[in-house]
Amino acid sequence: MKRNTLLPALLCLLCFSTAQAQFGKLKDALNTGAASLLNNKQLKLLQNQPITTNFDDCNKSEILPPEFGADSIKKKLCDLKSLYSSTEGFSLKPGFYTGTFKSFCLQAGTSGPDKGNGYLYAPLAGPKEKIARTLIANWEQHPEIEQRKVQLLLWAIVAKTNFSKLSPDLQLTAATLLNKNDLSSLGSTMVDYLSGEAMSKLTANLPEPAKTIIEIENKIRGLMYQANASYDQIESLAMLGGIAPADPNFPAGVWGLHPDGYYIKYLPHSYTRTEVVIYVPQKAGAIKYLPVGDVAVPASRGCQRLGQSNFLLCTAE
Repeated sequence: MKRNTLLPALLCLLCFSTAQAQFGKLKDALNTGAASLLNNKQLKLLQNQPITTNFDDCNKSEILPPEFGADSIKKKLCDLKSLYSSTEGFSLKPGFYTGTFKSFCLQAGTSGPDKGNGYLYAPLAGPKEKIARTLIANWEQHPEIEQRKVQLLLWAIVAKTNFSKLSPDLQLTAATLLNKNDLSSLGSTMVDYLSGEAMSKLTANLPEPAKTIIEIENKIRGLMYQANASYDQIESLAMLGGIAPADPNFPAGVWGLHPDGYYIKYLPHSYTRTEVVIYVPQKAGAIKYLPVGDVAVPASRGCQRLGQSNFLLCTAE
């Protein structure tokens, strides 16, 4: 009987926490009663998501409508590579610019980008922000590494996967892009694969989308630990079908103000590619644009947050 009385307490706390941030962020309100259902390590890991960036982090008050600058002449960033450095990015004077960069899904268990949702800038944030940023930034120096492998490592971080149990190939990729301290710190947030019975008890009365996210992250961990699991299998878990409802207050193509004084709009082609359009006002003067560390965040919380990379696409892929 004790277990039956404690389970609702845990679930209520989980439900309360989901209202605090995108897809739920468990707070320190977990009590001793809930602790009897899960061990202390699991409870601690459930308190925070590795990457926490969400729409609450966006500047939603200083925006421009999608049609702003429609008739402007936009310089292609692919023609301005001489203005780029890997440490500072593009040096841009007042005017309009456009380019398409490779990007990454930072939240498994959500719908892919669609043409109805608007995206605004937010900084990469969360306990594993530094590692995710380093992973994406260092990839620029290793073009021989497939984008899929970097995406798998990012999903592994989000799903709190034990990197020591990944395939040798993925472990080698991680060792190439991360240093020993980064790899060591990942061990502090890992969770083992939980059985179906354990997941049922944990998620029985959780609201959506928290329930789906927790279940999918667990399934991703299970596949990550299988040597023969394919990218397509993991992608099919990370990518939900259907289209998330759009927010009419933030339509597709909306411009958001970046903290550095320029406006940017995100037009995702897929979770792997994001077209950006930049407007640098005269009052901003010259600015630096370095995509890595930026996240294109959808107004619809059911869509994927897209981590931006410095990989500019100038040829068809």
